[in-house]
Amino acid sequence: MFRSLLAVLALSLISACASHSIQNAYQGEQGNTGLVTSANTVLINYVDNDEVSEGFVGQEITYRVDAGQRTLLLQYSDLFSIGSDDHEKVVSRPAKVTFEVEAGKQYKVIHEPQKNLEDARAFAEQPEFQVENAKTKEVIESAVELSRPRTFLTQLKSAVTPVYEFESDQVATGNNEVQSMDTLPQLKALWSQASEQEREAFQQWLLAQ
Repeated sequence: MFRSLLAVLALSLISACASHSIQNAYQGEQGNTGLVTSANTVLINYVDNDEVSEGFVGQEITYRVDAGQRTLLLQYSDLFSIGSDDHEKVVSRPAKVTFEVEAGKQYKVIHEPQKNLEDARAFAEQPEFQVENAKTKEVIESAVELSRPRTFLTQLKSAVTPVYEFESDQVATGNNEVQSMDTLPQLKALWSQASEQEREAFQQWLLAQ
């Protein structure tokens, strides 16, 4: 009963805090920026290669970003009740959403609502995101890239959650080998998502190299 009351209070607090929080994520002049808002079940981790505060489930955050082509690294995340005293958090594989920001306009990253836990689990495996004009609700052109499991960490026997990478972060060299690019932001994001057991396993793996 007490845990249920805490859950209700937490959800009430989330709803109360769901009003816009604006973060600056631009490098140029403020007059040449646009606004990007996350739906309350979309967590934005990075704007281009710059880490931003992702907030929490139930909160919409608006980011002020430079005009031009922007890439967001984000995830779907939501909470579902699985009993009177328990909830399950569903988090999707990361995705990159790239689109063109026009100065003075506001956009919102959205997805189809997931009505129940089963649908949310399936959606988390193959999430689909869109970007709409926040004023007109018109969906604008965007490119969405889903991540894939990163092989060297998923080989750790103690790993219980997938670790991901993006094909666009790979570049072919002259001898057809593939090298990673811009991996530091990904490693930071992955470290923040890892459990204590996974962090310990990774540290042990690192020491063995």
